Amino acid sequence: MPFWSKTVAAPRWIDTWFTDHMQRTFLRLKPPAEPKTPEGLSSPVRLTIDDVGTLSAFWTESYGGDDWYMDAQPAWVSTYLKDSSVIVLGVYDTGGKLVATIVSVPFSGSSTELSTGAMLYYGAMRVIEGLCIAKSWRSKGIAGYMIGMMDCWTSTKLPVVHLWARETAVTPFFSTALRTDTYAMAPTNKLVGSISCEKMDWLQFSGMWQMSFRNWMMNIGEGKPPPQIVSTKPVNRSNHIDVWVTKKRPDIDAELRKVVVVANTRRRSIPGDERIFEVIWCGYLVGSKLKPNTGTRGFRYVLESIGAGYKDSLLFASSGYLGGEARPSWAAPWQYGRSGVHSWHIYNYMPPTFGNCEIVAVRDEI
Repeated sequence: MPFWSKTVAAPRWIDTWFTDHMQRTFLRLKPPAEPKTPEGLSSPVRLTIDDVGTLSAFWTESYGGDDWYMDAQPAWVSTYLKDSSVIVLGVYDTGGKLVATIVSVPFSGSSTELSTGAMLYYGAMRVIEGLCIAKSWRSKGIAGYMIGMMDCWTSTKLPVVHLWARETAVTPFFSTALRTDTYAMAPTNKLVGSISCEKMDWLQFSGMWQMSFRNWMMNIGEGKPPPQIVSTKPVNRSNHIDVWVTKKRPDIDAELRKVVVVANTRRRSIPGDERIFEVIWCGYLVGSKLKPNTGTRGFRYVLESIGAGYKDSLLFASSGYLGGEARPSWAAPWQYGRSGVHSWHIYNYMPPTFGNCEIVAVRDEI
């Protein structure tokens, strides 16, 4: 995509070789130049709640792949359009039809902290989502144009960092990704539960997270903190995130209970029309504190027990510690490595490291 090769704010391959010697800071402080609007398109406009019907129809029709589509119900779409911290841009063709969108969402419900000791105020780190181009306008450079315009919109007053995720068939050989994890998928109707789990109230989980993240950043009692970018407050904007915890056994006082966070992705499979759920965080409840998974115990049987409760659906996990620690050895009904890989990238900031940086967050994602 030409946009990434023409901007000084995108990390380069050579940056991945020398991260221990490079300053972790913004790559560009001044606002970028506005890109030229492609012929046949309007200048971008910020969509509002008045556009919910148009946006819902557009995403349902155009946002998807060969084996999935976006179930963009107006009630869900409106949660983004009504949030003043979320920027939704759209462009139209000469006939007044919406043909492209892009969304910029705050990464955290509060500030973002990095293992380098840096802190970014609320809204200074954002996530690019909802990049959707009408089929008739694809392969014409519109995606790069939309990213460039969002870069302009968000950087007019202060520099902004953007994260974005890519799903690809295989792990790229050369990459500036912060991390790349392999997906595993299972039809939930074929999962059998063996561990008792219960839902945790969202406000309780969010409160525990905010009381616990400082320990992760300092890695108290465990030596040097691992490379990580941490959201200091979870976000459940559309109420499509479930928090599960293994039930407490009455005979054990100081029990380490597993916690699994599952998101309804709003995607549905083709041709089966199953809902698609994804494991987005795994960790432990120790007393009243949360702790991210670091690979000390497996999560497979807990995931299967939770997934069995989501009828007529597909459950995705990934190979990262926070994504469920999926492995090629997981037997059927799990299918490991057949659904591609998930990579996190960063723009306009030098991260703690490339390749193995943990993105520690619980948040909605389009």
